[in-house]
Amino acid sequence: MFTALPIYIYYLAAIVLSATISVYSIRKIIFITKNHKIYDTPDDTRKIHGAEIPSLGGIGIFIGYIIVAAFFWPRVHFFMPYIMASSAILFFTGIYDDIMNMRPSKKLIAQLIASLVTVLFANIRIGSLHGLFGIDILTWWPDVIITTLCCTFFINVFNFVDGIDGLASVLAALYLGILGTLFAVTGHEAVAGISFALAGATTGLLFFNIAPAKIYMGDTGSMFLGFTIFTFSLLFLNMCSSGETTSISGIIHDPQQAFVLLFAMLFLPIFDAIRVFILRASRGISPLKADRTHLHYYLLDAGFTHTQSVLIIVTTNILIIALAYILRNASPYISLLSITALASLVMFVIYKLRQKKLGS
Repeated sequence: MFTALPIYIYYLAAIVLSATISVYSIRKIIFITKNHKIYDTPDDTRKIHGAEIPSLGGIGIFIGYIIVAAFFWPRVHFFMPYIMASSAILFFTGIYDDIMNMRPSKKLIAQLIASLVTVLFANIRIGSLHGLFGIDILTWWPDVIITTLCCTFFINVFNFVDGIDGLASVLAALYLGILGTLFAVTGHEAVAGISFALAGATTGLLFFNIAPAKIYMGDTGSMFLGFTIFTFSLLFLNMCSSGETTSISGIIHDPQQAFVLLFAMLFLPIFDAIRVFILRASRGISPLKADRTHLHYYLLDAGFTHTQSVLIIVTTNILIIALAYILRNASPYISLLSITALASLVMFVIYKLRQKKLGS
């Protein structure tokens, strides 16, 4: 498919070029937003930065991603135009929300539409749980509904992650780097290149997003990133299930292992979001109401800096992935229980440190 140069040169070029375009674009975005006073104003609850900071960094990510990924599009299957159409819906919805503060209900409708477009037309669905919990093949309509809801849920999960300097950017780069590597080692060079292009574009934001942040990705970036990460994870699982990917150099031997490992990759933000939803519901608060009950806010309340909090969360995420990999040949239930126990232990320790710091 790519014959002129070794394939890894294309991957490195995708990362470097998309990061460079992203950096250049974000410099211009910072200049424009400051001149027009388009800021993310602190509210002392979730938006705790001490100054008015632009929140349209996702535009730079999208520009770097689109320009470089376009090189790989002609080499992918039919699904990519639908994925990009859904990404565009979320991208422009995010811009509107970052500037005009869109109503949550309208934003949710846009997320559902974007998810449904990809599920129906790109034919990317969960399809099967591969025997987990006694569930194998999902029939069509339940599959469409469940996948659409799960995709919409993860879009919001990743949106919640964008709460402190650098966290969403680092996690996105980690997830996309892993996905790009999985596609690469299984011979899906074009999708790997697209994944690396988005990883590079997201890394470009990090130059301005690490503490103290000069710009945030905002909903403009977090929604389409969450969507793409979830969709590409499902795409890889679909390839495993269809036989396009049977074994990954002795790492993953069957679709069930792939399912558990990719679930482990995304587990920490999902675990935290579910915990927060349950906590809010128990207090009679809307699950979508902003507060400081997410893990990253607990770390700040415990006295850690933004950078330290990011390192703790990312390290925990990597440990969860490593644990799932170590247990890949064990029962999937043992793997799922183990990663849940590890996440719960980390959460408990951070909660206790927070209590001690707050004197409660």
